[in-house]
Amino acid sequence: MLPEKMLSEKQITEFVNFVHKVADAVAEVHRKYYRQPVSTEYKDDSSPVTQVDKESEIIVRDMIMRQFPDHGILGEEFPAHQPDAEFVWVIDPVDGTKYFMIGQPAFAFLLALAYQDEFILGIIDQAITRERWIGANHFGSFLNVKPVSTRKCLSLDKCIIARAGYEWHTEGRDHYIDKLWKACHWARWGVAPYDYGLLVSGHLDIVITAGPELHDFAPLSPIISNAGGAITDWYGKPLNMYSPNHVVAVGNKDLLSEVIDVLGYEGLKK
Repeated sequence: MLPEKMLSEKQITEFVNFVHKVADAVAEVHRKYYRQPVSTEYKDDSSPVTQVDKESEIIVRDMIMRQFPDHGILGEEFPAHQPDAEFVWVIDPVDGTKYFMIGQPAFAFLLALAYQDEFILGIIDQAITRERWIGANHFGSFLNVKPVSTRKCLSLDKCIIARAGYEWHTEGRDHYIDKLWKACHWARWGVAPYDYGLLVSGHLDIVITAGPELHDFAPLSPIISNAGGAITDWYGKPLNMYSPNHVVAVGNKDLLSEVIDVLGYEGLKK
């Protein structure tokens, strides 16, 4: 949550205005290359990196360094810059690169701002559908210019869930995801960044995944919590810069404790 006593509404507004400018610049890159041939490399874990990822992150880093030279930067594609700063920006230039590569508009540009290790602002921007979710305390959560709120499904067995599963990054944790899925009404298989926007706008009730890195989940807390939902790790602890790589988000925060109980997560066994 935002440290209310430390940051003013004016400061948050300045950050929000800046983030819109950054997202506008990145969106131009995403639209330029969408469904066009792009050069691609592969990391050690076989995840792809395209020229779009790199070009987008370079733009974001340059804009941050010019506007806020004292701030830190943690990006997916390039080394950290001043990571111990009081304010740190966390960048995922193309979250869901595989979706981008196959021409499916479920990817997004993600950007978060952390203050003293707590996430205070986040943005999910889908350039092709031109949908932009942004959230921060003293500000609220919006889809483009319209305030949004999560759906308050009252019963777990009536919830619609987007779930990951049976992939390399969920190995050893699929049975936990299965328990929650089977307690819900029905499931959409596979989790994309776009799903969190759908939850914020009241179209999904739960999103659960395992394996996300910091840049994948950093923007989510400010957007979801300020829309009336909640997002934590599988132990029910709020997300911060040091959270583990498992995340569950709910539209109705009153269901969170039941969700955590159903998961009953004990950690990966050695």
